[in-house]
Amino acid sequence: MIQGQEANMPVLTIASSKGGPGKTTVAMLLAGALAAEGGRVLALDADPTQALSRWTANAYEGPPIETVAEVDETQLAHIIHERAEAAHLVLVDTAGFGNRAATVAMTSADAIIVPSLAGEADVTEAEKTMRLAGGLARAARRDIPARVLLNRVKRTQLARHAAQELVSAGLPRIEATLSDLVVYGELSYSGRIPTNGVAAVELAALVAELRSLGWLPARQTNTTTNLRNDVTRKT
Repeated sequence: MIQGQEANMPVLTIASSKGGPGKTTVAMLLAGALAAEGGRVLALDADPTQALSRWTANAYEGPPIETVAEVDETQLAHIIHERAEAAHLVLVDTAGFGNRAATVAMTSADAIIVPSLAGEADVTEAEKTMRLAGGLARAARRDIPARVLLNRVKRTQLARHAAQELVSAGLPRIEATLSDLVVYGELSYSGRIPTNGVAAVELAALVAELRSLGWLPARQTNTTTNLRNDVTRKT
């Protein structure tokens, strides 16, 4: 759901042509954050590794996240079309390589997040994915906004250089970033979404920015699970 559109709930795809930039971690964080607010989240796991669906089934500790593992592109397209209106957010995690399911997920999306590390090869792959997203949007004859999310950021000159490279390449990026924190690495085992410390602050900033872009739905409740309230209360 881009800004100004209220009829349909957002379909947010997380994509990269390269494995390892943290797509599934980003999916876990966003799905868990929205579920904690009372949102109905449908997580579609289109990655053959099925890391996201295993996490929601075996490790995740939080309000329910409906998860469907589907790598067949035809079935994936039908699920997105048929189930989108029943959820506040449809979140699609894709494989770390170019395949038809990832193409369907990107073409079906209302917005695309392209996670990237700070290395030169990672930025190059992010640029490649962004070009693909642009081409798919033109082929679909509709706007599918995409932005790069810098992930596992170390506060070094390399990270600053990577951010500048994205600007030089004309690639829009999400201003919020995710640092190289142990808590993110432990997420796949702990199953707990960060509610305090630096990680919670970063996650709250990411959610707020995506919401300001219209890429995430409005909050569904005013419960004390609000990330910003948790950060204020616990830090």
